[in-house]
Amino acid sequence: MSHRQPVSLTRPITASPNGNPAAFPVSLEPVFYRRNGAHVRVPDRRAVVRQDTGQPLAVVSDRYTLVPHSRILDVVEDVVDRLDVGTVPRGIHLDRKGARMRALFKFPSLSRPVQAGDSICPCIRIQNTYDGSSRIGVHIGAFRFVCTNLAVGGDGAFAGGFMAVHKGDVPIEEIAGQFAAYLGSFDRIVEVYGVWTESRLDWSLFLEILGTLPKRAAQGIRGNLIPSQRHTVFDGYNAATRYATHGMRSVQSAFTLLERINRAFQDRFPVSLS
Repeated sequence: MSHRQPVSLTRPITASPNGNPAAFPVSLEPVFYRRNGAHVRVPDRRAVVRQDTGQPLAVVSDRYTLVPHSRILDVVEDVVDRLDVGTVPRGIHLDRKGARMRALFKFPSLSRPVQAGDSICPCIRIQNTYDGSSRIGVHIGAFRFVCTNLAVGGDGAFAGGFMAVHKGDVPIEEIAGQFAAYLGSFDRIVEVYGVWTESRLDWSLFLEILGTLPKRAAQGIRGNLIPSQRHTVFDGYNAATRYATHGMRSVQSAFTLLERINRAFQDRFPVSLS
């Protein structure tokens, strides 16, 4: 029996040296099966096919709206080009022969220090699939700033927003508005972190947060802190987000846990900024 190893979100996501690896053309094609030597069309089903290789990536309902990876990436690229934010490193990762795509855009020119030797960097993560395993998603957040390459960062993300597109075209103006609002408030997010570094961790509130998380994750997070020691809110936050970025068994579950952690900490340790 094989055991799935935890993923690490610090693993680099590197772009193809030959350009955008997700820019291959796709199309929806009819699905057939053989019966008595003839090809019979399968009703209400279509195949998502890579036009460059002819390889089918998924079989979907005829109500499925195909949004190519390149379309959602072009939307994000267009938004980034509108923003005066300096160099934006980016990377694209494909799996399942191209059926699943995730991309990361980092904004190192906007990175801000939280405390000595510890800075965070705003990021945008995009996901899209052709096999129905997840919807189109744009996740806006910030990661511990380690370097300007495409390593995801280190110990956490501050959720700035999430948008899932069920079908149809991608609302570029809505995405642009979310990006601009998040990047415009990034300094205030850093201020929240700064306050947390100087605030004593209320252990009872920390346990409340753990109670909202999956049992396995809660146990792993609690094992990273010793209750008898003095901890800051930022210590507790880092213990929680470190588990999410290093201890989960899939990228999707890691980001889901990060979002829950961020919401819980903001609810229980609110910061009023002037």
